[in-house]
Amino acid sequence: MKGSKTFDVIVVGAGPGGAAAAKRCADRGLRTLLIEKKKLPRDKVCSGMIMGKWAGGIIEEEFGPIPAAVLTDPPQLTGHRFYVGAAPAQTLPWPTALSWRKDLDHWLVQGALRCGVVLRDGVRVAALAGGPGDLQITLQQAGPPETLRTRYLIGADGATSMVRRSIFPELKVRYSGPIRECYRGALQLDRNSFHWFFPKGLPRPRFNVNHKGDVFLIEGSGLRELRREIAAVLSPYGFDPDRQPLWKDGCTIALLHEPLLSGAFQPARNNVLLIGDAAGLILPITFEGIGSALRSGLLAAEAIARHFADARQAGTSYLESLGPLLEVIGELCQVQAQLQQGPADAARMAQALKKAYERTLTLQEE
Repeated sequence: MKGSKTFDVIVVGAGPGGAAAAKRCADRGLRTLLIEKKKLPRDKVCSGMIMGKWAGGIIEEEFGPIPAAVLTDPPQLTGHRFYVGAAPAQTLPWPTALSWRKDLDHWLVQGALRCGVVLRDGVRVAALAGGPGDLQITLQQAGPPETLRTRYLIGADGATSMVRRSIFPELKVRYSGPIRECYRGALQLDRNSFHWFFPKGLPRPRFNVNHKGDVFLIEGSGLRELRREIAAVLSPYGFDPDRQPLWKDGCTIALLHEPLLSGAFQPARNNVLLIGDAAGLILPITFEGIGSALRSGLLAAEAIARHFADARQAGTSYLESLGPLLEVIGELCQVQAQLQQGPADAARMAQALKKAYERTLTLQEE
């Protein structure tokens, strides 16, 4: 199958969701190709926390225990701390494995390959054509373009998904752009905790701090507008606001909760199924996406395996199976909206944020 140009399933995007979907398809006996636009291992802007029951449980069940070499120092956080103004910090004990996404994603992909998945990395999907049951995928690569054929396509290619744009060209998407800054050394903060700061007294904008090995990271969607607040909040912990980071990068979040919950956007069309960030399934409040990507990836793979002969039925089955996940997102959106309106008191807000983050995590147990 290595030199084949025809597959039962092609998965675009080699993140956790793509790796899980490809592995499950191969486990079900389907000829499966996994495509990644960058050469692996590749970096990914992400906290790297395996923080929810979906993420940890699915990885353990599908891929086995995460090797120590894939985790950072510290390999597991003891929990999360929430800081709002001058109010005492609130602590949420929650064991959380910590990784660099480059290492985690590469390990997951290797697990998929051991199950028979074929990998093509360093190539981009340039065009999609065809219809139910017969898609043509044109790859952009060094040399002449190459066309592959597949019965099903799973779009796991992130917030700016080329697959989503191809099948839903009319969809209007709002985006958020978190930034990550990495500094050498450490702050005088517990390195075994993940630290969330809310300098405006509201859920957003916010920033967070975590340690990995001999560096610390400042991350958040509001770093530009919070520059003065970051300096004021972190200086007592040893941060020099004039210091230049080792590197600075960012990522994109697709804000699709509203059209998802209203039904205006349904992340499947015939034999093309979207999962994870490509489907807008990132969780509100924490904006954690590994668990929902893994869960939706397995649901997409199972729908294809059950209804392989009928592309339209597979898409319908997948959308129906997303119901419980969308219920979780809907409840968390309501909690998020309530938080954004208050309370104004910093101590009560810190307690409310702790409870909201805990709810985000525990909903994945139900």
